[in-house]
Amino acid sequence: MTSRRQFLANSVRVGALLGVGVPLLQACGGSAAGSRKVTKGIADGLSPEKGPLRIFNYADYVNPDVIAAFEKDFGVKVEITTFNSNSEALAKLASGAVKADIHHSMFPSSINRLIEGGLVQPLNKSYLPNFANVVPTFVDPWYDPKATYSVPYTLYSTGLGYRTDRIDPATVEAQGWNALWGASAFKGQVSVLDDTREVFAMAYLHQGLTDINSVDPKVIDAALADLRTMRDAVNAKVNIEAYKDIPEGVTTIAQTWSADLVNAAASFLPQGTDASVLGFWHPPAGKYVVNNDAIGVTTNAEHPVLALAYINYLLDETNAETNFSWTGYLPALKKMSADYVIGKGLVPPNLKQCIPTAEEITKGLSFTQLGPDGDALYDAAWSKFTSGA
Repeated sequence: MTSRRQFLANSVRVGALLGVGVPLLQACGGSAAGSRKVTKGIADGLSPEKGPLRIFNYADYVNPDVIAAFEKDFGVKVEITTFNSNSEALAKLASGAVKADIHHSMFPSSINRLIEGGLVQPLNKSYLPNFANVVPTFVDPWYDPKATYSVPYTLYSTGLGYRTDRIDPATVEAQGWNALWGASAFKGQVSVLDDTREVFAMAYLHQGLTDINSVDPKVIDAALADLRTMRDAVNAKVNIEAYKDIPEGVTTIAQTWSADLVNAAASFLPQGTDASVLGFWHPPAGKYVVNNDAIGVTTNAEHPVLALAYINYLLDETNAETNFSWTGYLPALKKMSADYVIGKGLVPPNLKQCIPTAEEITKGLSFTQLGPDGDALYDAAWSKFTSGA
């Protein structure tokens, strides 16, 4: 999952995509007058094409066993072309540099650009009976009304990962983000995400704010001051290595993604170390960053019926469970509750908080596009934070 982590570290700080024919929007969900390129979905009742099915995705972001099973069931071949960042994906799709039937992992704040640029087509849901399995929030998501162009692929959230054999979980629960600011006893064993927006969102939440998309210079400066205080007190590292550093004991407490703790428990604990040494805390609903990726069919898909069959395949509960067992990123399906995945042995009981509840998903905070001026403000502040200034 290294490539996926690197994408997450880069994606939300990417500014507006310029020079590739995708309109620049002032905010996610906004619309430039007259700019929308109208596309139509496919007709009902068509048979799947013979393939190959061409997928555009991050490396290692779908279980090879799921791909192999789909190939066997439909008698087709699947070809996967990979990309390393959100901007790279947008540029290649817009320029026609890649031929794809499916954009496998669209970041919500970029979907509107894909729609406005005419790069994805409306989904004919008569081919998606398994859409009924989707978490209610994503039946009509904020980034794609009525899920016209996309269905959710995975969910992940942001909180604190830590070693329970060094910090009492009750202490982390009581202190919340303060547990990171006050971790001077573990100086040098603390990290925050190498992700501008995530780190500043954490500072806003630490200060009691919930607008994680602010472009007010005074608000950003105040967050930077708060982050400097934390950085200097605990000698915080900036990386995306918590998935291995926490289980290996290099890091004691870190701002991290929920999926990284799930992967840490499954793959990175030293032999003989029990998963109970791992803990994850997150803020309450309404103050909790919950993100997702979505999947859609490209406008120029040569095999759109097969593409929809594949999406429906991923929305099957059994296939989604198989995929989760390998990726560690939670499918956005109603069945995948904390009790269910823990009962199936996919997540240790002590990491129950890695699985957002329905309320937390509904009230989850999300990142929106800021525009070039907003991106410039955050880039300048991030440079100061990471340089030690």
